Amino acid sequence: MRYLLHDVFTESAKRFSKNIAIFVEGGQKISYEELNLLSNKFANIIKERKGNIREKPYVGILSTVNINSIGGILGTLKIGCTYVPLDEYSPSERLLHIINSTKLDTILVDPIFYENHKEVFKAKSIETVIFIQETNQIKNSTLSFKSVLKSSNAEPEILNQVSDDLAYILHSSGSTGIPKGIMLTHRNARTFIDWMQKEFKLTENDVVMSRAPFKFDLSVFDIFNTFNAGAKLVCYDWRKKREEEQKHKDYVSLMEKQKATIIYTTPSTFIIFMNRGELSKAKLYLREIMYAGEPFPTPQLRKLQEILSKTRIANIYGPTETNIITYWWIDKLPKDDSPIPLGYEVDDTEILVVSDDKKRICNPNEMGELWCRGGTVTLGYLGMAEKTNECLVLSPFHKYPVKFWRTGDYGYRDEKGVLYYKGRKDHMVKVKGFRIELGEIESALAKNELLDEFCVVAVPDEKYGNRLYCYYSLLKNKELTSEKIIAFLKTKIPEYMIPYRFIKKDILPKTSSGKVDRVLLAEESKNLIIKK
Repeated sequence: MRYLLHDVFTESAKRFSKNIAIFVEGGQKISYEELNLLSNKFANIIKERKGNIREKPYVGILSTVNINSIGGILGTLKIGCTYVPLDEYSPSERLLHIINSTKLDTILVDPIFYENHKEVFKAKSIETVIFIQETNQIKNSTLSFKSVLKSSNAEPEILNQVSDDLAYILHSSGSTGIPKGIMLTHRNARTFIDWMQKEFKLTENDVVMSRAPFKFDLSVFDIFNTFNAGAKLVCYDWRKKREEEQKHKDYVSLMEKQKATIIYTTPSTFIIFMNRGELSKAKLYLREIMYAGEPFPTPQLRKLQEILSKTRIANIYGPTETNIITYWWIDKLPKDDSPIPLGYEVDDTEILVVSDDKKRICNPNEMGELWCRGGTVTLGYLGMAEKTNECLVLSPFHKYPVKFWRTGDYGYRDEKGVLYYKGRKDHMVKVKGFRIELGEIESALAKNELLDEFCVVAVPDEKYGNRLYCYYSLLKNKELTSEKIIAFLKTKIPEYMIPYRFIKKDILPKTSSGKVDRVLLAEESKNLIIKK
């Protein structure tokens, strides 16, 4: 039985041919039938230029999520290739590292980002650049979008692909700053999609908001769970220039106008919608929302639940390397503002809470590292065998060979088997000899109703072990001094946990995935020490 990612689309293209597959802010739209023909054009032109796909399996995509870029991805998958998202907001140097490590020979690119990253297209491995929008800039190694449209729209030959073939490679830099290519197979993606469909029950009447960029694994749900159900995907026009706050208001307005029923994004994004996007003023039709990528401070989640009183909310957890591995429906929030559980494993998944010596499974309420195995877990990091072997380890708890992925996340199970998250290993630090969880400080900050966003980072220090820096922004027209924040925290946490310095910003920097950019803030803190 075929178990391939793009099959969820091709089946829906037959069943729901006249349904709108994608609607783009501004009015552009395309049906399933039309999108299938467009994907065939991309498939045929890529195949023609590539030749030996086994030798050259990767196709880069440098674009926001829109009709043509999705058509390109579907075409890539149809000919047995693997798509490799290139983050349009990354420095060119980082993109060049990804291109060199994957030996990318073919890239689909929006002309806007071609202009922004001209240097990367000089990489030796690149043979073909295909523009996915009209442009007058045609170089020797490039193909215009007109060339795509002139290509055959015939269905490509059905290949004997297997579910262990790679569907996509997502790059995560981690603490080293070196991009790690996370290899995810068709089986990984389909296991994730099939479970999400079982739990969230999308139908052809659903309207799903596209929020995540291609480089973020949430985009796989946005695109392929929508297509699996024959539903409509709504894309925001990220290429349009607008003021920072207007972006959020326009996105919320798009949700309202399109009567969106589903959105899956990060807590940081929902907080921005509430504080800067006028979410409470919109007439929304959301039946379910999911969040992932970072913990959601309970006081702020309570505000969201009050605004979306008729919407069910689910906490979804899983590092990129594992896709989704736990879920928890939030029907009632804890009165004491304690953290939301990770919940229970999804189908075809086992999670162990393992002691630091890696020799035993932790007892209830005992904290340990989360180890995971199952259908959604990555094959490892492309070209990084040593790093893969650090994370993909043989289980000492089974009588037959079983490999688990060490997530680097810490947590525990309660007596009922419910999983709880305590933080990343690198978010647990020592200050003046005390072990501190940065998330505990942020949970205390979340109880202050004048704060908009906040983030605590640790910087190594010879004298104290680490110094803590708190970055924060305030709600519009609110005032709050560092002294008052400190006084507030002294009523919530021990004094040794209070950050060394508080730094106010208009808005906290975000990664292209929509999460607060902790790495960037940590670097800023180091620079503050140097300047001092």
